[in-house]
Amino acid sequence: MPKGRPMRHHNGYGTIVKLSGNRRKPFEARVNTRMDERNYPVYDVLGRFEDKDAAILALAQYNKDPYDVQTDKLTFKDVYELWYKHKFEDSKKNYSRSSVDCTKGAYNKCQVLHSKYFKQLRAADLQMVLDNYSLSHSYMEHIRNLFNQMYAYALEYDYVNKNYSDFAKITKEEDDQPGVPFTPEELELLWKNKDKPFVDTILLFVYSGWRIGELVPMPLDNIDLTEKTFKGGIKTAASKDRIVPIHSKIYDMVCKYVNKGTGALFSDSDKPIRTTQAYYPYFNQALVNAGITTEHTPHDCRHTFATLLDNAGANTISIKRLMGHSSGGDVTEKVYTHKDIEQLRIAIELIK
Repeated sequence: MPKGRPMRHHNGYGTIVKLSGNRRKPFEARVNTRMDERNYPVYDVLGRFEDKDAAILALAQYNKDPYDVQTDKLTFKDVYELWYKHKFEDSKKNYSRSSVDCTKGAYNKCQVLHSKYFKQLRAADLQMVLDNYSLSHSYMEHIRNLFNQMYAYALEYDYVNKNYSDFAKITKEEDDQPGVPFTPEELELLWKNKDKPFVDTILLFVYSGWRIGELVPMPLDNIDLTEKTFKGGIKTAASKDRIVPIHSKIYDMVCKYVNKGTGALFSDSDKPIRTTQAYYPYFNQALVNAGITTEHTPHDCRHTFATLLDNAGANTISIKRLMGHSSGGDVTEKVYTHKDIEQLRIAIELIK
């Protein structure tokens, strides 16, 4: 081989081409990845580099671990559209209108990422979106869920090598929904009228702290009348699959609803109530039945639960676990021991 001439690579390895003109990055690395309609090889540009050594290194790395060059050019928008078609259009599963709308809304809030190459995104890019405190906590949860699903899809189809959504966290306090806790006088009215239609369901929320979207659709298998516990939760890792002891004051109410046998915790006669939207009219009517004139929402029950625990002197860690708030530890490996549950039971029974 003549002195000074670079070693010739084998066919299919790729080439380095120096582009004409005064360019900041004149060295282009090319690889043949496919054939055109005439069965001639077509090259893709691996990248452009400031010096030849950098281009040679990129070519060597590609040949060591080949990948679809075209996927490197997929933007956040491209991957979203591919994933959206895969999930909502190609799937045989029927998704609700609200699920689709929440997904589209979450995507629209990621406008700053739309034109960025998906493979070049890092945790800091995703975190920048989640650190936008002008968004509600629930919107942030939809966005983070979107990140998780898009990265799972991208990993499956080799668009990325690492799931950076695992490192993106919601730092805003979880219970950012405004709420007005029930007053002691209103709680007294609820207990006084607990036998009137659906008044007791408000007490179930007040004495358990569940969100409406957690308790109404809760599977009956998640209610253990022997161990006297609920299991459920949505939203964050700290909130999911949490265990809440059934307060002794509402135990008989829980038994009444579970034993109705409708397959749902709440029901109107033999008609199960499975969605939050379906429950709202019953909640509002229950307020009227109890003689409460102040406007309340089901989320006010959760604020009331937190207030009652705090006023009763429950320890901070127990309150956070009952509410499903992160305590700063590793909630992804959350395990409830018998001792843990008893500590939570002690805390919840402080509420009178």
